[in-house]
Amino acid sequence: MMTKTFTPVKNSQKSHTILLSAILLSGIFLRVFHYFDNRSLWEDEVFLASSLIHMDFLQLATLPLEYQQRAPVGFLWLSRLGVVLFGKKELALRLFPFLCGIASLLLFVPVARHFLRSGRSIVAAVFIAAFAPPLVYHAVEVKQYGTEFLATVLCLLLYINHIGKTDVKNLVLWGLGGAAILWFSFSSLFVLAGIGGAVALTCIIRKDWRMFFLYLVPFSLWLFSFVIQYVFFISRFPEEEWLVQFWRNREAFMPFPPRSLHDVLWHFNQIYSLVRYPIGLSWFDLDYEHDYSQVTRILARIPFLPIVVGTVGLATLYFRQKRHLLLFSLPVILALAASSLEFYPLRERLTLFLAPIFILVMAKGVERIDALKISSNAKTWIVAILLAAPLMNSVLQIWNTSLFGSYKKSMQREVMQNIQSQYRENDIVYVYWNDLPSYRYYEEAYNFRFNTIYGSDERKTSSNFNSYLKNMSGDFQKFQGHERLWYIYKPYNGLKLGDIENEPQWYYRNVDAVGKVLGHISKMGTLQEVFPSGKTTDDVKVCLFELSVQ
Repeated sequence: MMTKTFTPVKNSQKSHTILLSAILLSGIFLRVFHYFDNRSLWEDEVFLASSLIHMDFLQLATLPLEYQQRAPVGFLWLSRLGVVLFGKKELALRLFPFLCGIASLLLFVPVARHFLRSGRSIVAAVFIAAFAPPLVYHAVEVKQYGTEFLATVLCLLLYINHIGKTDVKNLVLWGLGGAAILWFSFSSLFVLAGIGGAVALTCIIRKDWRMFFLYLVPFSLWLFSFVIQYVFFISRFPEEEWLVQFWRNREAFMPFPPRSLHDVLWHFNQIYSLVRYPIGLSWFDLDYEHDYSQVTRILARIPFLPIVVGTVGLATLYFRQKRHLLLFSLPVILALAASSLEFYPLRERLTLFLAPIFILVMAKGVERIDALKISSNAKTWIVAILLAAPLMNSVLQIWNTSLFGSYKKSMQREVMQNIQSQYRENDIVYVYWNDLPSYRYYEEAYNFRFNTIYGSDERKTSSNFNSYLKNMSGDFQKFQGHERLWYIYKPYNGLKLGDIENEPQWYYRNVDAVGKVLGHISKMGTLQEVFPSGKTTDDVKVCLFELSVQ
């Protein structure tokens, strides 16, 4: 009588399958939790949400978006569909990005299994994708960046499914799939062009001209799709100078050619930044309320192990899998080239589309370490330390949701609900100009009905703070005849989209204009309440004043 036996290999595969399932469920839980936690929209989300609730499908495709926003037509239409079906509030606006976040996590598994060989490296790759705080955050944000992560995963999945297949059906499906992705992600152009370039170069090196010309079928469909989108949509909205300067001030463009040591160090600073964002492997971000040294801040993030493991991954690809190295590196090289020409900034959320590639390279380093002749415990500790940061930070962000999104945490809805709960008939609400986009969105989405003064922006009509207050006097005169004033403002000087940063200089250079306006308003009455109290947010404040008899 024969008995069934399970080999160690089968047991190992089963344990990895169980572990992967647990990781996927945990990653989905994180996204579901933060989606239904339903935080207020932060300002960058409000800018895009305004168009999604005001414009129909045709207008989204043919007219400039409000607040000088840009997003792919496919993303806009499916996000708008959520509004049509479920209303103007946050959950409806975030529905499509949320679904993309879930899909990208599930579809990343076959991608990891294709490019990675060891179970430990596959687990590491999926773990990072599931727990990295930036990836979780952008899965529940009213912006296209999480969708761009999914687009890159889909591009790699199409490559896996169609590379080496020469029948017409597969060639056309590959072409149509890539062509469709371009309508949902601007940055997928870098990924598809990189994949196409890697495949074409491989054919040229091997002198396989038959395959080269066959692959022109999907590549031509990609090019055709991009040309159509560029001619009818992208070309109508040239890059604005204010936006270029904004990213230039944040050193988001690669300096080329480098003209100083600072320019040379840009690449090293970028690698250090990528550990934190988008792959989420850094440990602690120290606040800027305390005077920590730069060295202390760097050490707190503990970036060294991820950098070492990533370097090992690159070396492994170079010596053992040059074809995959070419496939991974060309999209990055193209993005760097666009950055050097100031066409595409490489900073924080704008690098999210490269996260699948960075994660695979990192996991390739884990795979190589897994093959070293060192103790199993040592390998486990290396991987555990590497993955501890995203796990720790994601758990902390559930424990304390104010940490989720870092500086993007908003209290706008809570502020307006606080007003609504205490609002009296003879109250007046004054909204400083720097909070008007957020206020107007929530006023409409939640049907708030306050007697509101929309603050005028007199920065450019003024030469100093005294003339600024004088030009705002028309707003202040409207307070007369009211018993209480609710003053809503962002507690920083702020910037209007379209403004050249730090202009006019009198407003931004060594002047706490917002603080001085608050001081001026404080003279008109007695402060009764500040919400939120303390330093819980830098996003918005409301002060309630009992007005003096005028």
